[in-house]
Amino acid sequence: MQQPAGTPTAQQRASPILWRCPQCGLIFSPQPTTVRCPRCGENLRKCRYCKFADTITWECTNNRIRYTFGDELGRFKIPEPDHVWACPENLPDLPPAPWQAAMANPLTRALSWGAITAVALLILFRLFVLPAIAPPEMPESARLTGNIGNIIAHRTEITLGEPLSLLVVVTNGERVSLDPCILVVRSELVKEADIAAQPAPLYPPERTPESVRLIFPGIPPQQTFTAWVYITPLTAQRRNYELRVEVYCGGYRAFIPRQQSSVRVRIR
Repeated sequence: MQQPAGTPTAQQRASPILWRCPQCGLIFSPQPTTVRCPRCGENLRKCRYCKFADTITWECTNNRIRYTFGDELGRFKIPEPDHVWACPENLPDLPPAPWQAAMANPLTRALSWGAITAVALLILFRLFVLPAIAPPEMPESARLTGNIGNIIAHRTEITLGEPLSLLVVVTNGERVSLDPCILVVRSELVKEADIAAQPAPLYPPERTPESVRLIFPGIPPQQTFTAWVYITPLTAQRRNYELRVEVYCGGYRAFIPRQQSSVRVRIR
C-alpha cells in the first residue's frame, strides 16, 4: 500500500509554548524532551493526549503511523486510553485555555487578585461602612406642618408702642434634620417696628421694605420648633394691616393652614 503524500510538517511537530497537565492542572513551558509533569509525574506522552488520537474510535489519525504500523486497511488501533509507546509522531495536545494561560503569569495573577480584593472591599464599604458614616439622604419633599397664632386674646386693635406677639410652632416629620429654620413676616407694619424673638435668632433680623427675615437653628427629625415673635410698631398710620407669615426649613416650605398664616391688626 502506497503512503499518501500528506505527512506532518515541522510546524505541526513543534511543541506548544505552554502545556497544562490534565491530572493536576499545572501550566508550564515544556522542553522537547519533556515526558512527565514536573509536579505530579503524569506521563504526558500517552496516546490519549496526542493531537492525532481519535478518542471516539480510539484510532491514530497520523498518516505515517497508519501506513507504517497499521493493518491492511490503514488503521492503527490504540490498545487502551493510557497506552504509551515510543511513538515518533507523538505530539501532546495540552494547550491551556486563554484565561488559564493568563493566570499562569505571576504578574497577571497578582493583578487579578488585587482587582478582586479591591472590588470586594468596595462592596463591603458600600454595604456596611458607608451606611454607618453617611448622613441620611435629604428627601425630595419634606413633611413640615406649622401653626401660627396671634396670642393677643381676640384683640384686633393695638396702639403704637404696644407689642404684637405671634406664636410659631413647626413640626419636622422627616427622619433627617432640616437646617436652618427661616421665619418670614410680610407686612407694611414691619417697616418701622422693633423685632424681637424668643429663642433669639442666629443672626440679626434681615429687613426688606415690607418684610423681616429671622433665621433660627434647624429642627431635628421628628421634633417640634416653637418661637415667639414680638413686633412693636413705632410709626404707622391708624388703619388695618395684614401680617402674613411663611416658614422654611432646610429649603422646604412648611404647610400652614391659610386661615392661620395671616393676621389682621388695626392700629388705633
